[in-house]
Amino acid sequence: MTLYRKIRNYLKERKRYKKRLARLQKCGDFQILEIEGVKVARGMGLNLGHIFEGDGILILEEIFRDEEYNFDMGAAAVVIDIGMNIGLAALYFAAHGDVGAVYGFEPFKPTFEQAKFNFKINAPIAGKIHPFAYGLGREDKSLVLEYYPRSPGKMSTVKSFDEIHPSRKYETRKETVQIKNAANDIRAIIERHKDKNILIKCDTEGSEKEIFECLDAEGVLHAIDMIIVEYHFSYDVVLQDILKRNNFVFFKQKIISLDTGDFGILRAVRKAGRICE
Repeated sequence: MTLYRKIRNYLKERKRYKKRLARLQKCGDFQILEIEGVKVARGMGLNLGHIFEGDGILILEEIFRDEEYNFDMGAAAVVIDIGMNIGLAALYFAAHGDVGAVYGFEPFKPTFEQAKFNFKINAPIAGKIHPFAYGLGREDKSLVLEYYPRSPGKMSTVKSFDEIHPSRKYETRKETVQIKNAANDIRAIIERHKDKNILIKCDTEGSEKEIFECLDAEGVLHAIDMIIVEYHFSYDVVLQDILKRNNFVFFKQKIISLDTGDFGILRAVRKAGRICE
């Protein structure tokens, strides 16, 4: 690489960092420090690493500025975080006083390692978080998929890479990921916490359809109290039918319509409540 290109790349990265820093400042009072060579934002009682990489700042905005996962059951709860990504939502939930445990599932190893780093630098609450380096779906399987380091928050295990990133500018690499039957894992968590309320957070870039079809078919949803799911590819239609069959009321927020279908959020609560005192 020529000196000119090195300087140009440095200036581009510097400009990108300043833009992300400005976005961070709109999310709260954060200080920037460095831990083990990683830039970390400290604020709200948390240390948040890797947010200046990939689409980390966008994820932080959704969780801490827009408060997409803000909830209050008023009772002890356990959170199942499907699509854990770099662990920001898991930390947000673990910091919640009513949350006793968070179970996180992330199939892409590089992203999972970033989440592990974030848990390590948040020792006071990290003990609540139980991370698993695999994804959930309809059945146990192993897949070789394209991984895009520039956007780990938009990786899918069910859609082709070009469907998710039709205009990517950078190179991808192959990653082997493991998927396990969603009903088996979630049923085991429910059995372990029979006296707690269960919240499912799901953001999986398309596999939400097969995950909830699996939970529906296996009769697992009757033991879930609250659901927050980000839907893609107009899968809200399928998900709404599943929620209705399983006695949930829901609130839909359509965020945008894309060439690939509608994208938005469904927030659902069981009718009449199963809230454990």
